[in-house]
Amino acid sequence: MKKQWRILLVLIFTLIIVLFSIANVETVGFSFLFGVVRLPLILVIIGSVLIGALLIGSFTYSAIYRQRRRIKQLERELRRMIELHPEDSDKLKVEGIDEGAEIRETRTAERRSRK
Repeated sequence: MKKQWRILLVLIFTLIIVLFSIANVETVGFSFLFGVVRLPLILVIIGSVLIGALLIGSFTYSAIYRQRRRIKQLERELRRMIELHPEDSDKLKVEGIDEGAEIRETRTAERRSRK
């Protein structure tokens, strides 16, 4: 259901950008450090949205990548602790982590599969 809401919001946002862009078709001067370029305002709007989306996506991806790497590191440490202290393994066990196996599902995917 959450994915459907996300798709709906993306479609609404896209429709708003398209309508806003169509309403602003006049040519404008776009200043750079080295000069001025005359472009239709629709291209400036769509280009700005695309650049913003790429920046947000790259920052989000890098944060997710760091988190996944940290999770794998912590899982390795937990497995080492279980191996070093087998007498405390019942206290160190975390649901979903088997010795020598990697977790392939995220918590969100796990919740979805239960439904």
